[in-house]
Amino acid sequence: MSGIYYNSFSQEYRNFLKKILYIVAVCLLISFIMCIVLMNDIARMSSYTYDDIEKVPYNRTGLVLGTSKYIAKGKINQYYINRINTAFELYYNGKIDYIVVSGDNAQKTYNEPRTMRADLLKLGIPAERIYLDYAGFRTLDSVVRIKHIFKQKSVTIISQGFHNERALYIARHNGIDAVGFNAPMPKDDFFVSHIREFFARIKCIFDVYVFNSQPKFLGDTIEIGKTVTAAKHAQMHSAEVPVVRQPVAKDDIVDETIGDNFEYNSKNAADAAGTSESHNPLTNDFQSHTGSIIIREDEPAESTSPEM
Repeated sequence: MSGIYYNSFSQEYRNFLKKILYIVAVCLLISFIMCIVLMNDIARMSSYTYDDIEKVPYNRTGLVLGTSKYIAKGKINQYYINRINTAFELYYNGKIDYIVVSGDNAQKTYNEPRTMRADLLKLGIPAERIYLDYAGFRTLDSVVRIKHIFKQKSVTIISQGFHNERALYIARHNGIDAVGFNAPMPKDDFFVSHIREFFARIKCIFDVYVFNSQPKFLGDTIEIGKTVTAAKHAQMHSAEVPVVRQPVAKDDIVDETIGDNFEYNSKNAADAAGTSESHNPLTNDFQSHTGSIIIREDEPAESTSPEM
């Protein structure tokens, strides 16, 4: 008799497990399909990106998404160079008036915003036109902070095309009327970057729809055009960032990252700043302007970060 009960229980248990596995499989399939659909929605953000400087609409502010200036063994990161050059070209052509450089500043020896600021200054962009977002630890932080900290309802996001699509998806989910301008894509890193981007988009979907992720830090409002953040304050690690209510002093424009080894190919910094129309230091061929920032091979490298 006990054997009959045991066999009956065993059969019911197996049937129960089958139902559970079936439900799990169906849920996984539905989740997979939803991920594919949502990732396709991210890819559709390409319709809000531009490659032609003449076609991109004007926005008061451009947001440069940070990345390391150097990769392994001190080699210059072409993603970085292309983003800096692209930001300059947008400014030079009157497509943006201000630039927010947003990046990682989690370590005292690593400061993406300050490095980007220094390189933009070397290209001739005035210090008062550059704002530092020291807490752009990842794309979501940079995009959400442009609205909540810098109070921008519309912005031009500056990065490579695949990155812009994800950033625009986050921006539009947060009510920001954003467009993206695509920096040239390094040809020798196409496969690796797109594999990384695949997983980044999955994480983006979870951030937006599951976890409702927010920036690591928010903090005080920085008003574009009125509040100027000094470069030295970009090294701070809390949400409270001191600000000054006047233009940055000359003594504060110090390129501690590059020193005398940095050169740029502009004949006149005033031209680069837009005060003269006689000289454009960038070529009109947008895919070949990566040499606008010239960096010597013996330039000392700082610590690197894997963030694109």
